[in-house]
Amino acid sequence: MQETIDMFNDRVEEIKLYYSALEKLYDFKEIEEENQDFLKDDFLKILKSNALLMVYNLVESTIMGGILEIYENLHQKGMTYKMVRKEIQEIWFSYKFNQVYAKNAHFNSYKGKAMEIINFILEETPLELDRKATDISGNLDADKIRQICQEHGIVYNLDKDSRGGIILKDVKDKRNNLAHGTISFVECGRDYSMDDLDKIKRETISFLNSILEGMQNYYDNELYLSSR
Repeated sequence: MQETIDMFNDRVEEIKLYYSALEKLYDFKEIEEENQDFLKDDFLKILKSNALLMVYNLVESTIMGGILEIYENLHQKGMTYKMVRKEIQEIWFSYKFNQVYAKNAHFNSYKGKAMEIINFILEETPLELDRKATDISGNLDADKIRQICQEHGIVYNLDKDSRGGIILKDVKDKRNNLAHGTISFVECGRDYSMDDLDKIKRETISFLNSILEGMQNYYDNELYLSSR
């Protein structure tokens, strides 16, 4: 899990640097003429919208990174279907089945995949999972992250300062609205003060820290095994 933790810490520092620069621009705006393009209100609103995108990027990269490191650890240690807990078995089965699932799939395709799965289990072949086995697709909020943890059997204790990650829904919604062009960057940015953005940053980092601790415990103590 160290790779994900290091990435998380690096991206947190990036966000802090961005916030610091944005705050200084607002301070500078108070004492300088507003005829400079980089001090105009609309541009500063765009920068605030970008801050939300950076926060969402932190959320998705942290959760995806942690799950993929767990999958890689399973494979490297040669874990087989019979060795892992029920939750991982179900994830792997769905992953393999979805490789052939389609409305127009032929009977022989299903038959071939069923035989592959059976042989995989009987021959005790080490599990292989990748990002397609996850349900992470640009819609991560606290509820979705809880679901992902539950589906893997990952246990965590949330810091009270995160308020249960409630702020992540707003971050996700704004990210999706920006990505789909539903709102402009200026429209999005006008809804947030620097205090609002700081609160979003703090609560998001607190929430993710708690989830990462749960993931690391799961990884380090091999809680993905059926006997744990």
